[in-house]
Amino acid sequence: MELTRSLQRILLIDDDPNDRLLAIRELKNEFPDIQVQEALNWAEIFQAFADDEFDLVITDYELHWATGLEVLQSVKEHDIERPIVMFTDSGTQEIAVEAMKAGLDDYVLKSPKHRIRLSQAVRSVWEKAQIRRKALELEFRLQFLLDELKVGVFRSTLDGQLIEVSDGLLQLLGLDSLAQAQTFFQSRLQLSTLRNAAAMQRHREIKLNGSADQLRWLQVSEAPVPFGDQSFVDGLVSDISERKQASEVMRSLNQALEDRVEDRTARLKRLNHELSMFAFSVSHDLRSPIRQINGFVTLLEQELSSATVNETVRHYLQQISQLTERSGNMIDDLLQFSRTGRAELQYVSVDMNRLVQETKRQIELQAANRTIRWQIEPLPHIPGDLNLLRKVWQNLIENAVKYTRPRERAEIAIESIAGEQETIFSIRDNGIGFDAKDTKYLFGVFQRLPNAEPFAGTGIGLANVQRVIHRHQGRLWAEGERDAGATFYFALPSTPANG
Repeated sequence: MELTRSLQRILLIDDDPNDRLLAIRELKNEFPDIQVQEALNWAEIFQAFADDEFDLVITDYELHWATGLEVLQSVKEHDIERPIVMFTDSGTQEIAVEAMKAGLDDYVLKSPKHRIRLSQAVRSVWEKAQIRRKALELEFRLQFLLDELKVGVFRSTLDGQLIEVSDGLLQLLGLDSLAQAQTFFQSRLQLSTLRNAAAMQRHREIKLNGSADQLRWLQVSEAPVPFGDQSFVDGLVSDISERKQASEVMRSLNQALEDRVEDRTARLKRLNHELSMFAFSVSHDLRSPIRQINGFVTLLEQELSSATVNETVRHYLQQISQLTERSGNMIDDLLQFSRTGRAELQYVSVDMNRLVQETKRQIELQAANRTIRWQIEPLPHIPGDLNLLRKVWQNLIENAVKYTRPRERAEIAIESIAGEQETIFSIRDNGIGFDAKDTKYLFGVFQRLPNAEPFAGTGIGLANVQRVIHRHQGRLWAEGERDAGATFYFALPSTPANG
């Protein structure tokens, strides 16, 4: 066995020099580095106690000035845990028994037949003393931790009778004795009755009723423990009142937060609905006067067609016609934007390849005189609303074709990257691009960048794309450089999300 601390110094009490020499020789054979301090009378013994530099005591029984029992008593009064061995050629079995009862660790005779046991007895006694010391240290540390954690310990019989309780438990419960603890357990904690040692351990939380400021919660943990031919219940009791109070405060805060979130969500939904209805109403109400203005302009042009009219007048009429047409388109786009926000999502497995190819064929018919190099990678199926995602591709591809018009050969690339949580789609072109500082204006309603003014459009297409992607709980962003093209990205979840 590896000792926690090696044996270093022995106090040898014997008034016979030959016996002391014999003992030292035996000890040196087993412990070559051992230091032996000799004491020949009470004065030297008490001085050794005062210095307290010895680990173990070896004493004779029959001394000229005392008996071994008296020395044993003095050693135990000095330190009850200090190990002591009696090495003697006198005494009886009765004396040995009496000494062992008084705390003697071992008894060795000085006869040639038995004296070789001295070093073995010393080693055994020292090892046992170290085990006891370590056990005491562990017990002290455990008790310290239990006290710091405010945990009480108890042991009871299987039918619920307390056998012992720790001081920490009495302090925790404000009690003075085992009897009071038994009464408390029976009346307040309802000690568990475990009929056999094979029963499962259990944990309980018990509420001790009292006034509001004295409400306490205790946690009781019990487990059956077999001990020889008997079984007991060992348990821990801890005060969890603070934890319960903190949990209750947290629960109340969470509930209040949930209520506030629900309230704000309801208000936001209501405001969004009202805003959508307002946009729809305004757009619908404006279409009629716009059509009327356009109609009157047409009639006026017909009336003036046969008359000689100043070119300035004709220019004004043309401008009015163009502005009314643009206003009508903006109103139509605003109506579409409103419908996009109000439409309920119908999730299906959407073939993105099919949507892209359909949009590409439609646009190629309108741009038959254009040279466009398409690079379209295979695209995955994705859960989403088919009609709304079709609008996403229509807007993005139409923009790519439109803004590459100045190029002799337009280049448009479409690809995707699949991840565990989402799939990222991208469309890249070599068109007019945009300044990085203008990125924040890309997805606003009726927002158009300065270099896009020469191109037709109302500035609401990308706003519609953003609304669709956000309703799918996705992400949308763009990268570009002026006169060096642009890349638009959108990411959609791999599983359906509430939109």
